[in-house]
Amino acid sequence: MNFHLRSLTAAMLALAGLSPIALRAQTLPSADEVVAKYVTAIGGKEAIMKLTSLTQSALMEVPAAGLSVRMAMFAAAPNLVSTTTTIPGAGEMQNGYNGEVAWEVNPAQGARVLAGKELKVMIERADFYGSRLYSSARYRSMEIIGDTILAGERAFKVRMIAKESGSESLTLFSAVSGLVLGGTFTQESPAGTANASFTQGDYKRFGGVLMPTRTVISVGGQTMIMTIQDVVLNTAPASVFAMPAQVTALVKP
Repeated sequence: MNFHLRSLTAAMLALAGLSPIALRAQTLPSADEVVAKYVTAIGGKEAIMKLTSLTQSALMEVPAAGLSVRMAMFAAAPNLVSTTTTIPGAGEMQNGYNGEVAWEVNPAQGARVLAGKELKVMIERADFYGSRLYSSARYRSMEIIGDTILAGERAFKVRMIAKESGSESLTLFSAVSGLVLGGTFTQESPAGTANASFTQGDYKRFGGVLMPTRTVISVGGQTMIMTIQDVVLNTAPASVFAMPAQVTALVKP
């Protein structure tokens, strides 16, 4: 047996003496390294910071219910969001945050102003740059807890606990591309907290930044498929973030 084979055999025996956990721990990057790779993969911080607003048109399908709904989604820096979902035969659902008030308008239940944990979660999700940069300042903790295989790719599992709301999420970052492949999160509603999971892909470049155009969400036994059909950058008018009249009536002194 030559020297190289002896060395290889010795190395294999040494590795065999380690537990799978020990081996895995040696090969896992830190959460900061995973996030940094993601930011680079989607285009880099400079390209992200050039974005000031997003206008997106999407189709949301619920196969089990035979339902297809249209969505108009708006987001702007630093923390404005608004979504209108048009449901055939039912009307429009609206939700948003204008930097001060978060709201929801449901054709079945009317308008309401969000408060408590729901409000905190909405504020966190409205953070235009934070939700793309995964800034550690937004989290009480951010740690890598292992890896897994998703859609045939190795993915690092990063657990994040949001600073204000305390909501916990698990995000899966591709070990190869650095892109987000999926994850789990909690969804707050008047009915309580529901656990949800998602996968995403079909990344396309808009204004120098890669964005997923297909997301599959599973929550409460339902599967929803959202396909982004159009993206317009940096032109969202301020009017789309105004509170609907029903909500304004609720917050007037």
